[in-house]
Amino acid sequence: MKLKTYYICGRVAVPIIVTLILGFSAKANAVELGAASDYNVFVLGDISQKYTDIEGKLAAGGNVNFVGGLGSRLSNNSGNVVVAGQNLTLSNGQVYHGNAVYGATANVSNNVGFPQGTLSKANPIDFKAAGEELRSLSQYFATLTPTGKTTVQSWGAINLSGSGTALNVFNLAGSDVSKTNYFEIKGDPNSTILVNISGKDVSLQNFGFNILGTDKQKVIYNFYEATNLTASGIGIQGSILAPLANFNFNNGQVNGNVVVASLTGNGESHNYLFNGDLPSLPTKYYTNNTKPPTQTQVPEPANVPGLGLIAVVFGVFRHKRKSLTSLK
Repeated sequence: MKLKTYYICGRVAVPIIVTLILGFSAKANAVELGAASDYNVFVLGDISQKYTDIEGKLAAGGNVNFVGGLGSRLSNNSGNVVVAGQNLTLSNGQVYHGNAVYGATANVSNNVGFPQGTLSKANPIDFKAAGEELRSLSQYFATLTPTGKTTVQSWGAINLSGSGTALNVFNLAGSDVSKTNYFEIKGDPNSTILVNISGKDVSLQNFGFNILGTDKQKVIYNFYEATNLTASGIGIQGSILAPLANFNFNNGQVNGNVVVASLTGNGESHNYLFNGDLPSLPTKYYTNNTKPPTQTQVPEPANVPGLGLIAVVFGVFRHKRKSLTSLK
């Protein structure tokens, strides 16, 4: 594409096409998972994990007891990589690309490094409000009408098939998920996949995921009733929303957000944050502590220079036109 340069009174104005691209090319979606959106692992209570890795950010409203690496897949200067609402205990590992903060006490071994950050006392997250919002989101998502085709095979396989480019909603019984040996999802590349899974006790063990068409970062599993969730011998493709669940996770990985009430085990969390398009929480679900968002889209910070350039161009144009008029 050839850029056209415009001249005003013999002087070069900023190439307007470039300016418009800088100003309007990117938009940021509203937060989809509330306070948990930017966190690879977001725990409303305590987390206790050893000899594992969380590639993204970790936040827990209670105590953090962790042995391993934190934030290895983040970019430099990522802010608060670890947030502990209460006590923070770290040993034999490293916090990469940012800070660790704690609300009560810290017990950090000398062999824990902070190569690009610091350790300090702070309370940057309102976990009470976050918990209310996340529980409300989970309950609301469970009320959505199923849109996709769900097939539970007699030999144990689960096949979910979506249609169209919008939100595809599926309902599954936790009892079927607990005994499956194969889990397949088909969807359009632009579609979001929401899988609502019922049951208070759900187990995910020793089966594979096959995501066709869409991407794991557009898939979320909503365990809206689960108080006990276990996983082992598995690589979960997509994000987990289970704000009521004590999650015991060993020998595997989650490729997405993990939002739970508590977390134990040595399962890894890989930083493939959810970026699908979920419906906003209706106002009736909000309490005094959780307020609905005031807008659905906000511009990326990178757009500010572009908008400024547009203002400069048109400001120059108006000034020149005014000057020419006064000379007539």
